[in-house]
Amino acid sequence: MKIAIYVRVSTDEQVKSGHSIDNQKERLIAFCTSQGWDDYSLYIDDGYTGTNLNRPALKRMVSHVEEKRVDAVIVYKLDRLSRRQQDVLYLLEDVFEKNDCVFKSATEPFDTSTPLGKAMIGILAVFAQLERDMIIERMTAGRRARTSKGMWYGGRIPYGYNWDKEKQELTVNHEQARIVKHMYAMYLKGASRLEIAEWAESRTNERVLNHSTVRDILTRVLYTGKLQNKEQLVDGNHEAIIDTATFEAVQREYEKRRTTRFQKGKFLLTGLMKCGICGGNVVNVKRKSKYAEGGYYHFYTCKDQHVRAKDTTNDKCWVGYHRRQMIEDKVIKRIKDLALDDELVKKEIEKSSTPHEDQSGLINELNEKLKETVVGLENLYEAIQIGEIKASFVSGRITKLEEERERIQTQIDDLSLDSPAPVSNESVIRMIKKIHESWDYIEEEEKSLLLRTVIDKVVLKKHGEIDIKWNFVN
Repeated sequence: MKIAIYVRVSTDEQVKSGHSIDNQKERLIAFCTSQGWDDYSLYIDDGYTGTNLNRPALKRMVSHVEEKRVDAVIVYKLDRLSRRQQDVLYLLEDVFEKNDCVFKSATEPFDTSTPLGKAMIGILAVFAQLERDMIIERMTAGRRARTSKGMWYGGRIPYGYNWDKEKQELTVNHEQARIVKHMYAMYLKGASRLEIAEWAESRTNERVLNHSTVRDILTRVLYTGKLQNKEQLVDGNHEAIIDTATFEAVQREYEKRRTTRFQKGKFLLTGLMKCGICGGNVVNVKRKSKYAEGGYYHFYTCKDQHVRAKDTTNDKCWVGYHRRQMIEDKVIKRIKDLALDDELVKKEIEKSSTPHEDQSGLINELNEKLKETVVGLENLYEAIQIGEIKASFVSGRITKLEEERERIQTQIDDLSLDSPAPVSNESVIRMIKKIHESWDYIEEEEKSLLLRTVIDKVVLKKHGEIDIKWNFVN
């Protein structure tokens, strides 16, 4: 008789309750031994919820049942199989019974080989789902109660924060917070979530950062120092990493990309323009005309002027509509003018310079970590050299330390570049001249990316005048 032993655990609470993986395995193997069954296989889902059937080991076991490779399925308790009555009945009737596979529980007095056992399973499945629903209700009530007091509701610690057990509150992790801030800045300058994830991945190994986690970071209001409680926002007890204005700007950008299939570089100034009257976003508007090339004229205008209620108010934006090509030509001309006038470049650098926060504290912390990592590597190399340990035993550890050293050094280099005087006037002039020289020979998308290397934003004013805020620093 071929036995499938199914084991599942999803939370630390189950471990404390005696439902750990090892505990279930030990008891179920002992159960099989007591029944004289020695031909068994283990199917283990570690860290998977019982509220759905999307579990790798369960799927593998079901396929083996359907292939007639399993005669009986044994679990420690019914809720290890599923906490949903619908799923239990599906597995029981459409999978196990259909393929002549018996189902047994080691701690509950039933099995599907008898009519009474089948009836008992239906009853227990109802209670398993009732227990699940009650757990969810209690957790939701507890979460809302904590959130209403400004306390973090729990779960995985958000990237950018640490958890202070004594104070029972989130505290800022300054190294991670710097990365979070840079993610927001990159997104507003046109970078995709994938590009941001690749940038972050080379600077930290404390958390897996892919395009999905980057999306969560960019859309989570917690980073503004607030918490979501149902439909309301409440002030949290934790310090904000992102200011409200930046967060709201990212949400607008995120919605724009989601609803308009945003393509970086589709227009030269996409995502770079701001209204000089009200500070809102500038959008591209097209007007149909039989006289225009391609059948449309394209304009830049403030979104608050173009999309507004039909009633007339005194506070509506009035920046006007301006030909897109005319505005883009002005920006390009400003860049070319700078390329031909070194003194003008220096004046723009002085005018556009932005203050930078003191990074010396973070650099010192990173240098200390770098020293610890280097010492760890040197100790391992020395131990290998004098024969205390074999290189094969610590090769994985050495690889991790080498990667950690590279990541820390990258972060130190980033902070050094962000210091008050990272770019000389000469290097800025060379950058501008390079753009000027190559402008007529590169693709449109490359032009858009190049603009973002030197321009922070383009402010659109009345009568089509523009003011360019550069990315330069003194």
